Amino acid sequence: MDLKTYARLRAKIPGLEAERRLAWALLLLVWVGGLGLGGSLGVMLVKLGAPPLYPLLALAGGGAAALWLSPAVLYPYKRRFKRELVKPLLEGQFENVAYAPLGSVSPLEVEASLLFESFPPEAFSGEDLVTGQVRGVSVKFSEVRIRPWVRERERFFGKRYELEPGVFAGLFFVADFHKPAPGVVVAYPERWLFRKPPVDLIPVRMEDPRFERHFRVYASDRLFAFYALSPALLETLARFAEETGPLAFAIAYGKLYLAVPGGDRLEPPLLGSLKSPALYQGFLDEVERFLALVEALRLNRRIWGQMS
Repeated sequence: MDLKTYARLRAKIPGLEAERRLAWALLLLVWVGGLGLGGSLGVMLVKLGAPPLYPLLALAGGGAAALWLSPAVLYPYKRRFKRELVKPLLEGQFENVAYAPLGSVSPLEVEASLLFESFPPEAFSGEDLVTGQVRGVSVKFSEVRIRPWVRERERFFGKRYELEPGVFAGLFFVADFHKPAPGVVVAYPERWLFRKPPVDLIPVRMEDPRFERHFRVYASDRLFAFYALSPALLETLARFAEETGPLAFAIAYGKLYLAVPGGDRLEPPLLGSLKSPALYQGFLDEVERFLALVEALRLNRRIWGQMS
């Protein structure tokens, strides 16, 4: 993180520190109140001669009520943290950057990436949408979750309902180069065993052992795969996987898609200082790695040079 970006963040931190202390005090009050009420009810039950299980249930009920109220208590602090820090954090990375805490990459864009099988709309959710531009390339990303859902399948003896497992939770990036592409490339991490594209693509081996240790590649044709995945792009992707963990990407319809599994990258802490650069650096590193992929693909004259 450069000094200019950090200076923009530092200007917002004093007000957020006060909000953090208030959230912590309210959270403590909720838990003390919930457990206190549950404990008091338990004592009353003991005096009335109730079995030992009843006081324990009363205490557990007070804890459950506090747990239920905790997200609502923390929400104003989390909302202010993200509204006031995410955009300043990214203003040095993009042009025309915009941030929508309740926005998300579209589920249609996630399906268009060919990285996941079809899923129902109710299984999809997202938040923390960031949009911007980089040298004429439109970019966007957000937190995305594809949760378990029930799939209906036709069987010989009638319909059968099966629970499909959750597919993905993490950051999903999209870069639109506003140019047509003559093919499709999809790459899954080696850890996603038995995963194959939802369309008919052929497996392709790349001549880069470091890259091959992390990814399995499928493409519409081998020539396009070798054109699209330039040595610079292969090196950047391999380094990204080594530093971040398993990730998947696709190049399709003139767009670059990238899926990086993991939890919420900008969850504000209740304890500790908000001034530490380490709190923001991990999130910023992933954004910068994505932009390195965008730049490598933008400069790949072999792929775009095929266009007539």
